[in-house]
Amino acid sequence: MKILRTLCLCAVSLAFGQAVFAQAPSAMTSGLTAQRVDTVDGKAVLTPATSGKPGDVIEYSGTYRNGGTAPVDKLLATIPVPAGTSFIAGSAVPAQAQASIDGVRFEAVPLMRSVSQADGTERKVAVPLAEYRALRWDIGALAAGRNAVVSLRVRIDPVAAPAASAAATATVPAKPASR
Repeated sequence: MKILRTLCLCAVSLAFGQAVFAQAPSAMTSGLTAQRVDTVDGKAVLTPATSGKPGDVIEYSGTYRNGGTAPVDKLLATIPVPAGTSFIAGSAVPAQAQASIDGVRFEAVPLMRSVSQADGTERKVAVPLAEYRALRWDIGALAAGRNAVVSLRVRIDPVAAPAASAAATATVPAKPASR
């Protein structure tokens, strides 16, 4: 589905490119890979993902490298959750991630929201995972010559149209994006 492909590429370019550089941008590089997760003999097997269909699980992995000679401080690593996919609970690595439904405001996982009750009180409820649009990790300082790797998994959502045909196949970004 071309719309999903376009949204994925835009989200990757925007979110991945913005949050990488806290200092010395010329020394930092980043790359994003997308791999399909298949289960073979009870074990997860990763293969390059160039396309997917509803129900497929995709793992996005971001690698941040400090190619400079000095540490980079306050590094925030961000991976978008593309529209048309849902974040899979417990798949963030490292687990101490923050999530966002708008790509701007991040809070600890699981995200919660207040819902007004009929009696006027407020109740906290979990935000559905399908609403997560990005995950972020506070890497902190990254020493010269070192890498930091973060990852998450998403499931491609079912197609809303009644006929799930070949047009329902989604393309996911597979080539690393680097800066």
